[in-house]
Amino acid sequence: MNKADYALKNTFLFTLAGLAGLTFALLTALGILPPQFGNQELRLRGDVPIASVNGESVSKVEYLRALTAMQAGLDRSLTETDKKAALQVLIDEEVILQHALNIGLARSDHMARKNLVQALMRSTALLTDYETDTQKLETFFKEHKHLFIAPRMVRVKIFTTDNTKTAETFRQAVINGEGFTSAGGRLGLTEKNLPDDIPLGKAADYLGGTARDRLATLKEGEIIGPITSGAETNQSYMFIWLMKATRLDVEFNEVAEIVKAEWQRRQEENAFETYLSDLRKSADIRLHNDVIETVDRSDFTTPPDIMN
Repeated sequence: MNKADYALKNTFLFTLAGLAGLTFALLTALGILPPQFGNQELRLRGDVPIASVNGESVSKVEYLRALTAMQAGLDRSLTETDKKAALQVLIDEEVILQHALNIGLARSDHMARKNLVQALMRSTALLTDYETDTQKLETFFKEHKHLFIAPRMVRVKIFTTDNTKTAETFRQAVINGEGFTSAGGRLGLTEKNLPDDIPLGKAADYLGGTARDRLATLKEGEIIGPITSGAETNQSYMFIWLMKATRLDVEFNEVAEIVKAEWQRRQEENAFETYLSDLRKSADIRLHNDVIETVDRSDFTTPPDIMN
């Protein structure tokens, strides 16, 4: 395989795997995105169709992106053959897309459905119209300062048990004033050994992400638990005592980019929730309660045999 073929293949595979070239076409074809995301909007942004398949446009912008990706993998200029091959990839992509829609792949294939939903969420985020300025970000920072000032170094004592009754007895003992270490030793809980002082982020390596996130909300001296993990029939219970936390206070200008990213994430999340709410209102949603009531625990603890 020569370099041009290799670059072209990589471009094609990347596009298919990431749905980068399919997102707008797929969502528009399914009628999920509003009308402004069609060809008229492309033209308003300076884009025009460079080809069409069964009346559906192939974007000039996507063609230029494909050429850029090809050129990046070559040590020579693109030839006319290369350019034709790149266009053919986009045309083939549109052919595949249309066939996937015709055979109902968006509904029948779990991964396709998942990718489609994620693509819609990304598209909504990209098209969220919001303005930001330093004053808004500084206000957001002051209101949510705890998000940006977490304990940098923590010292914890941790007890675990697999026994539900023991976990509850330990919890009540601590509530009633017995010392954390004393109660854990008396009831035979297992102590989980961690380094004396570790970065909060590193704690996830020992405790898992859920416990780390709960730990981040504690004040020095506080205890949290039980934090459960494992299957329902084989659960483990964890209790954490935050013995020491070294906090590093920060100024807005030190974390401005992080604050902006979190603010934008929330704006995008709110925009999608509003959009989804509108979709729900316009959808004819009906719950079949007679079927819902027939679902018991065995239905979701045993994998269904869809072939029978």
